[in-house]
Amino acid sequence: MTFDLIITNGTVVTADATYQADIAIREGKIAALLPPRSAFPAGPSLDADGCYVLPGAIDGHVHLHMHTGAGYTADDWCTGTMAAALGGVTALVDFVETNPDESLTDALAKRLDETRDAVIDFGLHMTIQPDEHPSDGVPRRVSATRLAQIPAAYDAGCATFKLYMAYPGFQVQDGDLFRALCAVRTVSGLACIHAENGDVIEALRQAACSPNAASGATAIHHARTRPSINEYEAVTRAVMCAEVSGARALIFHIGCEHAARVVADAKLRGLSNVFGETCPHYLVLGEDMLERPDGRLWICAPPLRPQADQDVMWGMLSSRVLDIVSTDHCPFTRAQKDRGKDDFRRTPGGVPGIETRLGLLHEFGVRRGRLSLNDWARVCCTRPAELHGFGNKGHIAVGYDADLVVFDPSLCKTLSPGSLHSAIDWSAYDGVECHGWPRDVVSRGNVIVHAQQFSGTRGQGRFIKRSF
Repeated sequence: MTFDLIITNGTVVTADATYQADIAIREGKIAALLPPRSAFPAGPSLDADGCYVLPGAIDGHVHLHMHTGAGYTADDWCTGTMAAALGGVTALVDFVETNPDESLTDALAKRLDETRDAVIDFGLHMTIQPDEHPSDGVPRRVSATRLAQIPAAYDAGCATFKLYMAYPGFQVQDGDLFRALCAVRTVSGLACIHAENGDVIEALRQAACSPNAASGATAIHHARTRPSINEYEAVTRAVMCAEVSGARALIFHIGCEHAARVVADAKLRGLSNVFGETCPHYLVLGEDMLERPDGRLWICAPPLRPQADQDVMWGMLSSRVLDIVSTDHCPFTRAQKDRGKDDFRRTPGGVPGIETRLGLLHEFGVRRGRLSLNDWARVCCTRPAELHGFGNKGHIAVGYDADLVVFDPSLCKTLSPGSLHSAIDWSAYDGVECHGWPRDVVSRGNVIVHAQQFSGTRGQGRFIKRSF
């Protein structure tokens, strides 16, 4: 029996087990798991001696080529997916945003035109935004027509739907949130919710930057106008809507203990339809970054939190209260971030991280005893595939896509703009040393990263029509 590629001598790490095996690949799929160092026909092989072999990591939350008031995010579909691949990511999920006068499927078609240079596979969340115009001309409501388009979007491959509880222009009111969740439930989709109380945030931001406020426009006031109790309150409302509607709901980018405990309580009460996501910056970076002279670089929403919150979040990951770690990669250049030099409200929000997740969670999680190797594979690889509807990915088993990462724990990488590949001129983790890094990456049987060098092909990434 012949194979297209065999990964030999590695330690296979999955969400459930760690063992020695050789992985044989044929026609883009895992064809066999062989005893280590077993006899097999001569052919291409990749020696993983001394390395872990993981399922390809899946990042369920990124923003490539996203239009904002500060211009487009800095990574396009080529640079962003290439950086992802170099960090061990073999599939990701980005977003479709819609104009009030276009259908969800028309917006999807337009977004797909922008993805032609992707080098790894991808899915797309469909954003449900207000589309009805009240008398003042500001879109604030989600119409029945818009909700009626959800089945067509699901059939077109968008199995997950994004809803915002904050940001003018994106924020949905509670009634619309509930109605949207009911519509998502009818197609057995997954709602992904940005949970902050947008109305209170806007009031706090205006007060902080009023003429009578003292130094209220600096970056640290971004955190003070988005206190953890605000996040807690919004997550509580989101979970309530999920419970009453019966929809499956993933709370995006949970950043603090208060909010995480709402998800913990929901699971303790037996709710099987509520899930939680956090991000590396809430596990590694603290609120003190916002106090730096260049603190605006680390403005994101929800904001970075104190160390005590970080400690709790690690425990929530290992105990499975929080299901997955995604990056919320939203890259802006220094020049774009500098729009808020004198007023934090003008700084585009987002922290880059599409390339660093596996390395950071190995360094700060596995090596420091906060996560087991299997936890690491679960939150970065397997559980994201399950939650986001990638039915053929996230596992090392016969018949699954041959998406694999050879991770070398002996490699040492110091993070910096020069050592990473996102199209920005700074790094959120500048100077951090990661002991362990992806060495080789295989996407559907093709080696797209070899010895830490990209060897893939522009445009080989496929849009994956996901379903549940």
